[in-house]
Amino acid sequence: MILFALVAHFVLLPKASGGGNLAGITPILLVISLVGCVLGIFLSTRVPRPANGESADSFWKRAGSPALIAWAFLEGAGLLAVVLYSRTGSRAAISVAGVAIFIFVLLNPRYFEGR
Repeated sequence: MILFALVAHFVLLPKASGGGNLAGITPILLVISLVGCVLGIFLSTRVPRPANGESADSFWKRAGSPALIAWAFLEGAGLLAVVLYSRTGSRAAISVAGVAIFIFVLLNPRYFEGR
């Protein structure tokens, strides 16, 4: 997502034509992106905690699917915000993408293993 944001800023944004017909729905798309971030946080609570003495491999066999679902919502939210930024140049959109990246950093695999 970070690499895509850099490409969007340096390659796609200079070629953007003012956002086209996205200007009217930009706030709606940003709200959808923020809802994706909130869903990612909410779904991260469904990731099971590791049992005492459980190896990382056996933990991720149990926790992999719920963690991936939470991360997928975060990824979708971030990508939507970056695409919106690349098409409109909206600072709010790149800020929402930054929020998604920040939540990704907080909900890293080490966090789930150490709870």
